[in-house]
Amino acid sequence: MLLRFLLRRALAAIPVVVGVTLITFLLMHSAAGSYVPGLSLNPNLTPKDVEQLRSELGLDQPIYVQYLDWIGVAWIMQKVGLAGVLVGAHGITPGLLQGSFGHSMVDGTAVGGQIFERLPNTILLTLTAILLGVLLSIPLGVMGALSRGSKLDHFFSFLSIAGVAIPQFWLGLMLILIFSVKFHDWGLPFLPSSGTTTPFTGGDLLDRLAHLVLPAVVLSFFYLAIWSRYTRSSMLEVLSQDYVRTARAKGMSERRVTYLHGLRNAVIPLVTLVGLELPGLVSGALVVEAVFSWPGIGLLAFQRALAYDYTMVLGIVTFAAVLVVLGNLVSDLLYAAVDPRIRLQ
Repeated sequence: MLLRFLLRRALAAIPVVVGVTLITFLLMHSAAGSYVPGLSLNPNLTPKDVEQLRSELGLDQPIYVQYLDWIGVAWIMQKVGLAGVLVGAHGITPGLLQGSFGHSMVDGTAVGGQIFERLPNTILLTLTAILLGVLLSIPLGVMGALSRGSKLDHFFSFLSIAGVAIPQFWLGLMLILIFSVKFHDWGLPFLPSSGTTTPFTGGDLLDRLAHLVLPAVVLSFFYLAIWSRYTRSSMLEVLSQDYVRTARAKGMSERRVTYLHGLRNAVIPLVTLVGLELPGLVSGALVVEAVFSWPGIGLLAFQRALAYDYTMVLGIVTFAAVLVVLGNLVSDLLYAAVDPRIRLQ
C-alpha cells in the first residue's frame, strides 16, 4: 500500500513541477525582454558582441526551443537525430532530465553547485527557526486553550496577530538596531548583524551561534504566531470531544486528559504545517536572509532574479517545487504515524 501511494504521488507531481518551471520560464522572459544576462559586467560591448553573446547563451532561439533545451528534451532529440525540428538549434546541452540544472547565464557556474553550496546555510537557519517555533508554539497553544478567554489567552492572541502583521524585514531591522547597534554603543555584549561568521577571527561554534540568533528569532516569530493559534484551536476542538468527556467521567486526572488524549490528537494539524514548511528551506527565509546578509538559497534567488539569470532562478524554483511535493508527502506519512486511524488511501 505504501509503495502504491508513493508511486501515485510521484506521478501526480510530474505535471506540477513541469507547470511551475514553464510558468517561471515564461515570467522571467517576459520581465527581461531583450535584456542579456551579464551584459552589465562589460558595458563596452559592441552590438556585434552582444549578438554573439546572445547566440552563445541560446537567447536567439525561439522561446520553446530554449525551454526544451533547459528541460533536456532538446538534448535527447539531438541524440536520436531529431534536432532538425528545433529550427536550427545549436549549443544544446544536457538539461533537467539528465540531472543538470544548467549553468548560470551571468558567471557560468553550475546552478546545482551554487544551490548545494548555499543549501546548508538555509537549512541551518530554517530548521533552527522551525525547532524554536514548534517548541514554543505547542505550550503556548495549550496554555491558551486551557485559559480560554483569560488575560493570558488575550496576550497570546496579541502575540499571534503581531507575528503575522509585523513585516519580517522591519522586525529584523529593529532587532539589529537594538541588539547590535545600541548594545555596542552602550558597551554591552552585542550580537552580529550579518553573515554566518566573523571575518578573519570567527568561525567557531559560539561565533556561528551568535550570528544565527537574530535571523532565527525573526523567522521563528512568524512560525510561532501561526502554529500557536492552530494548536490552540485544535486543542479546544479535541477537548470538546465525547471521548475526552468520557475520560473525565471515569476519573482521569485533568493533566492526563490534556496531554494523553488532548495534545496527541491536537498536534496532527501542526504536523501538516511543519511538513509543508519544507519548501521554506529554499524560499521561506528570503526576506530574513536579505536583511541579515545570510548567504542562503533565498538570498541567491533574489540576487539572480534581479540580474535576470534565467537558469539560476529556474533551478532554484524547480528545486523548491520538488520540496513542495516532498513536504506534502512527508505530511501525509507523519499523519499516518501520529494517528493510526488515518490510512494512506
